[in-house]
Amino acid sequence: MKVIRNILAVSLTAIILTGCAQKQEEFTDTHNSKRLRDAVVGYMSEPMFRSKDFVQQITGTEADLKLYDMDEKTLYFAINKTDFDSNTTLNKLTIDRSTVEFGFEQNGDVFLGSYTHKGTDRLLFRMPKHDFKPDSSRGVTVKFRDGISYTQTILELADFADDSTVYGGNTGVETGKNKYMANHGAFVSVKGETSLSRFLEQIINENDKNETKAQKILDFVTREIAFSQREAYGDYEILKRPNEVLMTGVSDCSGLTILYASLLEQTGIDYRLVYFPGHIAVAVAGDFANHNKLRIKYENEVYSIAEVTVKGFTIGETVLMNKNAAEEITYIQKPGKDSKIINYKTGKPME
Repeated sequence: MKVIRNILAVSLTAIILTGCAQKQEEFTDTHNSKRLRDAVVGYMSEPMFRSKDFVQQITGTEADLKLYDMDEKTLYFAINKTDFDSNTTLNKLTIDRSTVEFGFEQNGDVFLGSYTHKGTDRLLFRMPKHDFKPDSSRGVTVKFRDGISYTQTILELADFADDSTVYGGNTGVETGKNKYMANHGAFVSVKGETSLSRFLEQIINENDKNETKAQKILDFVTREIAFSQREAYGDYEILKRPNEVLMTGVSDCSGLTILYASLLEQTGIDYRLVYFPGHIAVAVAGDFANHNKLRIKYENEVYSIAEVTVKGFTIGETVLMNKNAAEEITYIQKPGKDSKIINYKTGKPME
């Protein structure tokens, strides 16, 4: 199975006024941070990893990113003519307005470079990536039911994009000759990540017991994040960071597990990632019932499997169709910096 780790890491730099004196004055940390620009452009150009209105929220305009030409390092935007204001719109998007090029209308379409936009209801324009102006005061909000929302600042977004707030490490582990398994623990958020910590305040109460917290968090994940058939059964293993799962609102067992584990991480509740053939889940420490026979004992601690893909799953209670699931665990992992994936049967770490 090939692993797609999205291209939002800052290290992957190939992803997107007037005179020189004035231009230099406008080069501030707020609007000319290469790190922020790389992060924002990376997310804008990868719809699979961000919310639908991400571009509008992060730029404060109604523009859509239609194309990021990685060879030209050029961003192509489109916007309804009625939403475009030459001063306001361009001032929010670019450092140097003189570098902006607009498309021309011909035969009912708009042309710019090698890009064609059907119809003439929208303006098409492009700018060099290095003139795109990220605004560090902006952020992105995703709304869920019951008044719950997830908000991340552009700085928190950049921290996720360059893996500063996930544990990181090798993304693949060799399990046999030409056989590999994705290291999901590398995408789990570190404890103390600020956007997830704020988010949890809407879901759990500080005085809740750990078992109650774990169940409330699981209820949110199984209720609000849709299961993606595309991600589950595609030719590639698509791995998302927790903020990306929240922004998109969809994922397979991989993303659901990463999100649930990342939220547990913020609470300090002990847990393990448990790997099955073609599947992954979370085992949570605590005094849960064992009516569904999904309890395991590992390193003198009792854990109960939380199935993130089953809506309404109650830890210790909900019975799965596969009643022997606990016996099929192949690997187990405690996420952390450079954490090892352990063979569940032998207790030996994977290379």
